Amino acid sequence: MGNAFSTGWRIARARRSEFLDPARLRRRTVVTGTVAVVSGTVMVIADLLWGVFDGPWPLRLLAIVCLAAALGCMVGVFLRVHRRDLDLGGTHRGTGDWRRDERIDRQFAARPPAMFPEDRDEVLDRAERTLGPSVALAARFVLLPIAWALVWAGALLSGLGSLDSPLVLFWPPMLMLLQSASFIAVVTGIGRSDAARHRALALEPAPVVEAPPRRNVDPRGSKIGLPGD
Repeated sequence: MGNAFSTGWRIARARRSEFLDPARLRRRTVVTGTVAVVSGTVMVIADLLWGVFDGPWPLRLLAIVCLAAALGCMVGVFLRVHRRDLDLGGTHRGTGDWRRDERIDRQFAARPPAMFPEDRDEVLDRAERTLGPSVALAARFVLLPIAWALVWAGALLSGLGSLDSPLVLFWPPMLMLLQSASFIAVVTGIGRSDAARHRALALEPAPVVEAPPRRNVDPRGSKIGLPGD
């Protein structure tokens, strides 16, 4: 899994410019930055008025920065960044044969079986078809573990997360691990898809079976002449 994840992350970074919209990326940066600034300002005012956070002022300010950035990241997860012409819904197209569909699905699993030559073209097509949507999802889901890591850091720096408040202390890292599963699954899928593509390219294309030649049949039926014909 580790090798598939590292390969998938390398591919996602190398090919992100092909599938992500620069205008949408800039919009996400503006929106998440605005959310972080506004929420940070609100937290500073609340701390000055009611003393929400504990500890010295530099640590409290750093905690506010972490929590505000976390809110910005969480909002960014819901913003689309893929190109408008990228089809996110056409990643799985059946062949009409469920047995063959299952056989092809196993080529993208952790321990794929030997590939049939007749499945080569379908594996190549699926690997290419799913790459763009997977890169787009990875660009969004990467913000989830970052957001919860920032929440955890903010809780520790602010004094909210301590042994006296174990829920605040342990809940953010648990959510970070759980919600990182989406990001890890997408990136690992990119790596496994690339491995399936390389295995398919190493195969020779399946031989084309030509249809048997049609027999010339007399439209009158039998060629044996009958009396009176």
